[in-house]
This record gives sequence, structure tokens and C-alpha cells, in this order.
Amino acid sequence: MELTEYTISKEFAIPAGFSSSGIQAKYYKDGFWYKKNRDGYEGLAEQICSDVLGFTNIQDYVPYEACRINGVPGCRSRNFLNPDTETFTSFETAYRYAYGRELSDRLYTLQNPEDRIKFTIDFIKDYSGLDCTEYLRTLLSFDMLVLNIDRHFHNMGLIKSDDGYRFAPIFDNGAALLSNMGIFHPDETIENNIELAVGKPFCGSFERQAMVLGTNIEIDYVGLDAYVEQIPHVRARETLRLQVERYRKFFPERKLTLDRPENLKNTGKEPVEKKRHKKKTHCR
Repeated sequence: MELTEYTISKEFAIPAGFSSSGIQAKYYKDGFWYKKNRDGYEGLAEQICSDVLGFTNIQDYVPYEACRINGVPGCRSRNFLNPDTETFTSFETAYRYAYGRELSDRLYTLQNPEDRIKFTIDFIKDYSGLDCTEYLRTLLSFDMLVLNIDRHFHNMGLIKSDDGYRFAPIFDNGAALLSNMGIFHPDETIENNIELAVGKPFCGSFERQAMVLGTNIEIDYVGLDAYVEQIPHVRARETLRLQVERYRKFFPERKLTLDRPENLKNTGKEPVEKKRHKKKTHCR
């Protein structure tokens, strides 16, 4: 897979990029975020996940480009904020502002994911006036599909502008598709590694937390199946293929119609390698 090379000087480096798995090297230049891989093939996972969303009815997500940054594999994405008029507040930060403690700590005083999810919906409603049910329904079911093990309350959030609050687009899926080579050993089978994947942030079981709200995602399986077969990275491809088959009956099929041009956005999509531009776990 040929990756575009970006050379970014140190003056554009961001000292500390937050991830629950550690610190990732990040840069911000000319309206784009650049993030180097740290644990495996995070950059490729980011691009594949955003490409997958392109085969769904979900419109609000951040497109990623797998690339090389100063010789190191990673990814880049356009800033989803207008820096002059908008600010991002994560769910974690919002709760800390309101109550002076971590939302994640508060949730785990509750006994099950149903109560934790309800608590979060109620809090966000009180804080912003918005109902985050659909937002969570999208995130939790998509994370189940792609096995994103790093969904936390810092990459779930609100955008504030003069018009009020809205939810942030889907972003930060680099820990999906077994991309962390330290957690998911390359000598283990893909099937066994899938069983090792632990969900967040409401429960260790992806399915258990996703089933609380169900899904609002519809998938163009014809387009997605063809796309998956063209992914050059074997482990990422086979992981996604297995997950799509596993949940094919859970996610309804998207019916494309010619009278809605946005429904055709991926019918002529380039494969990953040609793009140059733009369970078993128990709840805690």
C-alpha cells in the first residue's frame, strides 16, 4: 500500500495527545491533524473505519487518510472545528466542570450498562439540553462492528458555537480492527484475538452495551463487501470481514435510491490502496 509522505516540522508538534492507551505523537498544521502510529496500524484502522462509515447512512464522521508523517506511518484528518467560533467539550470534561470528578468513576458506582447509559443520557440532557440517545446508539453499535477498544469519554463530546450545542462527529477509531499489536499478538489467530477484545466505556462486552440502545446504522452491503475484499492489509481485512458477517443480521441493509445523490457517494469508491487524498467479556 503506497502512502503519501508528509514532512511536518517540530514547531507544529502538539506536546501530549491523549489516548487511554498512552501518548501519541501529534501535529497540527494548516487545519489538519497528523497522528503517528504508536502500537500498530492505527492510521490504517482510522481510514478503514471512516471508509466503512461511507457505506452507511451515517453522515457525521471525520474522514481519515492513512499516510506517513516524517517517515513514520500514521494518519491525518481535517479539523472538524471552526477554531474561531467553535469549541469541543468531551463528556468527561463536561462532567468534571459540573461536578469536579470523573464521569467514568461515577458510572462504575452503578451496577449495569443500562443504568450507566441512562445516567449519561440524563447528564448530557441536563448539561446541554440535548438528547444523546441517537449519538450513543451510533457510537456503541459501530464500535461493536469494528471492535474499537478505545472508546472513552474524551472522544465523545459536544461542539459549542453561537447557535448552541451539537454532538461531535464520529472520530478516533484507530484502536479498532485489532490494530494494537501489543494487545493482539500477531501469532494468535484473528478469531481468538477478536474474542480478547474488550469494549468501552459502559461495559467490557461490546454486544451488551450496544444491545441496550440497538442501532440506527444501515449498511450498503454490496458496496462494503466489495470494499473489504480490496483492503491490502490481511489482518485488518479479515477482521472486518468476520465482523461484518457476524453482525449482518443486526445492521439492516441500506437501500440506495437514485433520487438521493448522497446515497451514491461510494458506488465508485477507490480501494484503500489507491486513495491519495482526501466474547466473551464480563461487565465490570
